[in-house]
Amino acid sequence: MNYETQVETLQTMFRLREVDRDQESVKRPVEVPVRVYTDPDVLKRELATAFRDYPLVVGVAAQVREPGSYLLSVWNKIPFVVVRDKEGTLRAFLNVCRHRGARLVSGKEKELKTFACPFHGWVYGLDGALKGVTKPYNFPDMDCAAYNLQALPVAEHLGLIWIHPTPGASMDPPAYLGAQMSSEIEHFKLDGLVLHRRSESTLNANWKLLLKTYLERYHVPVLHKNTIGPVFEKGVIAHFEYGPHIRIAAARTQLMDALKVDPASWRILDYASVFYTLFPNTFLINHANIVSLNSFYPEAPDRTIWTHDMLYRAADYAGEEGQAALAQRFANIDAVFRHEDFGIVEGVQAGLRSGANEYHTLGLEEGLLAIFQENIDRVLG
Repeated sequence: MNYETQVETLQTMFRLREVDRDQESVKRPVEVPVRVYTDPDVLKRELATAFRDYPLVVGVAAQVREPGSYLLSVWNKIPFVVVRDKEGTLRAFLNVCRHRGARLVSGKEKELKTFACPFHGWVYGLDGALKGVTKPYNFPDMDCAAYNLQALPVAEHLGLIWIHPTPGASMDPPAYLGAQMSSEIEHFKLDGLVLHRRSESTLNANWKLLLKTYLERYHVPVLHKNTIGPVFEKGVIAHFEYGPHIRIAAARTQLMDALKVDPASWRILDYASVFYTLFPNTFLINHANIVSLNSFYPEAPDRTIWTHDMLYRAADYAGEEGQAALAQRFANIDAVFRHEDFGIVEGVQAGLRSGANEYHTLGLEEGLLAIFQENIDRVLG
């Protein structure tokens, strides 16, 4: 986010703070049918469109910087593996042997030198080419090139790792994000960050319900009153949309302190947190000295795999004391997500079975949830 956009966004939030209102996203309350969180057919259509026709953010550059380093899917519906080969080229494949379909990479490997099938011993290079077949006389006249691994489009953009889940599809992350959003995220220099750790959990709730908790501040003073609520006291939200993506600037308690200093020194992360919904299933959170990348992978209408990657700038957490503080920071943030945001949402999901509500009614401060849902509905047709 360049200086001019930071100033414009801060000035918008100053005006919003004066009236204690978020930037307008909808003009009236919106009703969302709860079947979008429970209907297996809705999920089937989401998987066939939103999760097949669009690029997905699957991790960060810090996970695959070195030759042989790899990033493994947590989701059986798209069992990918991304690897950096010995020439430094980033590659992605379906993690499936072309013989009889065994998984090639388990996740226990420290690094990859080849892909070796644990079932019958077929070996592939990191370029996906089939290099060796056990007892090749079993396969006379075999064209090895016809059995190369199934490649997926992959790209590194803005410090994020993108794949397209459909083999042979075209993918252009800069065009997908648009010039302004790409420029904004580039400003945060994610490619220079260090990965602290990834957590992975299976949650008993619909993937959209989970992601939507990030899209409004209406719940913050109540649900988070003893944790992050005071950090965002009187917080207001300004937002920007490009296509199906949404940027949110969430004012912190000290927002108005910016008016006491020279505007030339303004840095938005000193006064707000900046979030990006990267369609369809990723939420990127920029705080002053850490970044959280959250992705949601639907297993069933009421079950979702959630991954949380936290990154940091090495200089901000140097030495044993710094690393201890970082570990505590991760634990605190992860606990807020897991036990407060997602804990309440798991209860919401369970309550859907009661039939008490045919619709969820979204107020004006929850308008971005409606916009996100409209983006999903649009791709479903």
